[in-house]
Amino acid sequence: MSVLLLPNEVLSMTAQSVRRLVEAGDGDCALLYLALLQAGSNPDQAAQQLKWDQGRISAAFARLTAMGLAAGSCPGTSAPAQPVLQDDRPPEYTRGDIADALEREHSFHGLYLEMERMLGKVFSDTDLKSLYTIYDYLALPVEVIFMLAGYVVRSSRRQRGPDSPPPRMTEVKKEAFRWKRLGITTVERAEEFLRAQESIDQREWGVLSAVGVTQKRPAIDREREYINRWVQWGFSDEMIHLAYERTIFRKGQMNWPYVNKILESWKKSGFTTPQQVEQERGGKPQTKPQTQGAKPQENYQPSQSRIRQQSDWLDQFLQQQEKGGN
Repeated sequence: MSVLLLPNEVLSMTAQSVRRLVEAGDGDCALLYLALLQAGSNPDQAAQQLKWDQGRISAAFARLTAMGLAAGSCPGTSAPAQPVLQDDRPPEYTRGDIADALEREHSFHGLYLEMERMLGKVFSDTDLKSLYTIYDYLALPVEVIFMLAGYVVRSSRRQRGPDSPPPRMTEVKKEAFRWKRLGITTVERAEEFLRAQESIDQREWGVLSAVGVTQKRPAIDREREYINRWVQWGFSDEMIHLAYERTIFRKGQMNWPYVNKILESWKKSGFTTPQQVEQERGGKPQTKPQTQGAKPQENYQPSQSRIRQQSDWLDQFLQQQEKGGN
């Protein structure tokens, strides 16, 4: 009876790692390597799964380290360990390597055909090497690579316009390395990441407006990093605009790191509303009456008098935060 394996039940490893293990002919090394993959590179969890004694674990881990397939401290020791299950630099794949992969690895051949369709181009040798680096060296599952490529295509259209040319394979490769660093290596993690990005997309223009951008445009990468952080911290556009007002007063212009510094200090203090900021300063919350049914104001206008009254307090507050105070 056949068993259906779901995407999150499939482990991926590089062909280079397979070659090293096969050439070594060491069963304990291979088992420990597979256990480390299944345990998400957690050596102690891998040791628990194998149920080996410490001597056997230590010997296999030492041989894996010598082969360049692991690094860090041996499982079972008190020292921290962060195994590295592949080389720091990707291998230089040859045309023969790619041709062999297309012939022997059906999943890679199917991936290659679908990626050509998604990016709307016939792949060059360089494109194929980039794709095989993602598939073999980064060992991302095929399903995750499809999700990654779709995300890069959507991001490119958002930045450059719906009629812009599809992104290059080098852009997909760059994003793949970022996903690997972030640990986005399963379908579940990819879905979680994409949901978070969608929520940022919905907030992006509101945050840009809150920091003084008047002409509608997509955020650049660095701006989006800040927006992502502020959305994760749970700040409303109103709170972001409040931090922007103080930045304008103190710096004379918009300064993303300074806005971030203010919001970070408010996050540490648990401030989530302008009223809490006002009360901490010792003043009274200032609220504007709204006509029933009226929509909240979207085009923020800095209140210079209010900023001036609070500027000295803000400087003291930030200094206290830097010193570890509240």
